[in-house]
This record gives sequence, structure tokens and C-alpha cells, in this order.
Amino acid sequence: MVGAAALLTACGSPTPAATETTTAAAPTTPEHSAAPAHHSAAPTHQAATTEGKCTLNEVKPSVGRTTGEAGTRHTVIVWTNHSNRACSMHGFGGVDLVGPNDPVFGPTYSLPRQSATPTTVHLPPGGVAHTVITWQPPQDGPGWTPTGMNVTPPDETHSAHLQWPGGAVLRQDAATHPGTFISPVQPGAG
Repeated sequence: MVGAAALLTACGSPTPAATETTTAAAPTTPEHSAAPAHHSAAPTHQAATTEGKCTLNEVKPSVGRTTGEAGTRHTVIVWTNHSNRACSMHGFGGVDLVGPNDPVFGPTYSLPRQSATPTTVHLPPGGVAHTVITWQPPQDGPGWTPTGMNVTPPDETHSAHLQWPGGAVLRQDAATHPGTFISPVQPGAG
């Protein structure tokens, strides 16, 4: 009788917060696998959990506009969902500027992440999201001019190569608080 009471309590009418937590854990919990009606009661939530992350096969990056003042510039990377399914992006992608071999740092500048809290961006087919690269040109001298950049969606291991649209960049590879960084993925084209 105690086991039946525990099963009734575990699969009873959950609160909305419990629905989100238990739905993801349902396949590994025997009590929930015995109650398929619980999962069919919220088809919109089920669709959201099966949406899946966006991969490089689905989202194609392109270079957006570059804006800014003399000391700081902002270049937008636009992610467009070219697939026929919805997907989601969460967190930070990767951006590696590539160019001539710097005698101290080498030919690749892997940009650090901005200290910001990411949110999940849902992309229907044709939907767009963006990442902002904040960078500083050199204060004096020619500096280091990238020839391109490798961009990677969040939680992905494959990159796409894009041309670098800006000019020379101040390299801050060893800085503890660099002025060059990337933002988390955000909705819209930026």
C-alpha cells in the first residue's frame, strides 16, 4: 500500500514548475514511464523539449553590420535557421579570429566570453539570432589584422569560416579583463 501511495504522489497532478523538471527526467524514472497520459497532457511542452539544439547543418552564419566609436567596435554574426525544423540556441558560440602569425600569440585569437547570463533563443525555420563581437582597434601602430574568423554555434564542435569585415584588432590574449569579447546568442538579427 505504501508503494501505491508513493506512486500516486509521484505521478499526481504536478505544479507547472514540477512539470518542466520531471518531463526531462521521465525516461529514467520507472514511476513516470508507467504513466504515458501524463506526457500527452502537455503537447506544447513536449514539442519544446524535443526541439533540439541548433547545429551547423541547420543554422548558417553570416556577417552583419559593424558599428561603434573610435575606441570600441561591434561586429554582428547572424545565425539563420535554414532547416525545416525548429531548433534552439543557448549560451555562447565560439569565435576564433585568424590571420598572420603574431610573434607572441600566434595566428589565432580565440575571443573570450562576455560576463553576461545567456538565455535560450528558439529559432523556427527561417528564424534568426545573433552574436556580437566587441573588439578594439589598436591605439597606435598597425596592429594585427585578421583575414577571417571561424565561428561555432553554442554546444557545437563544427565551425564555419567567414571573412573578417573589420580592420586591425588590438590583441589581448593574456589580459584578465580584455576589451575584446563575444556576447551570448540573442534573438533577432541585431
